[in-house]
This record gives sequence, C-alpha cells and structure tokens, in this order.
Amino acid sequence: MNLTTENALHGIDELLRERIAPEIGDPFAAQMARLSSLLLRICANAVEDAAALRVDENAAIRHLLADVGVLADGPQAHRLAQAAASADPGLAVSVLDAENHRLRCLLVDAQEWLESRRDEAAVVLDQRIWRHLEKTEARRAPRE
Repeated sequence: MNLTTENALHGIDELLRERIAPEIGDPFAAQMARLSSLLLRICANAVEDAAALRVDENAAIRHLLADVGVLADGPQAHRLAQAAASADPGLAVSVLDAENHRLRCLLVDAQEWLESRRDEAAVVLDQRIWRHLEKTEARRAPRE
C-alpha cells in the first residue's frame, strides 16, 4: 500500500478511536481523542476528492458564465466568453481554489446583472445559478 495523506489520516483516526481512546481513564480526555479521530476522518475524506470537486465546480461555473454571456453584450459578453473558454491553470488544490475564487467573482457579477433584468431568460438562468450554488455547498459539506 502506498502512503498517502488520506491513508495516513485514516490510520491515525483508527488508532485514536480504537486503541488510544478506550485506554484513556479520564472521560473528557477520551472524548477529546474520539473527537480528534472524527476530525481526522473528515479531513481524510476531504483530501480524497478535493481536486475533483474543484475541477467539476470550475467547469460548471464556466458553463453558467457562457450561458450568461449569450444574454450579455459589449465588454461584459467578452469578459464572460473569455472566462467560459478558460481552463484550470493546474491541479494543485491551492491553484484550483484561486481559479474558483476568480470564477465565483465573475459569477456574482453575472448574477447581479441577471437579477437587474426582468426577462424570462434571465430569471431562468438566475435560478440555475442558485441551484448550482446549493449543489456546490452540499458537495463540499464535510462527511464522515
């Protein structure tokens, strides 16, 4: 087995939960050891799919920006088209997070513009953005 961050965190989690916590006489300290093991498990699970979540989210935002760009005109349409055609500059989580921040800022601007309009296409697209944001937060929620 290769040593990965995920494997190491799961191993420490198991050690704390199954071997160390039961041997601690102080109930408070034992509970803190179990809580620490739970946090390690959550971190291990987050490490496993961190890059994939961000790549998927960035692609979804680019797709939404492209759709908003169809409704926009002038410099805004050009800026949205450029963002929609962009690619992730790397796969390191920090790089993906920086790109995600850039795309989310553009999405906020696009959504603000959509919400200033009253036509049906803008309302439908605004609702799609809200559904995307809800889905994104659900996917990023910590899991055991």
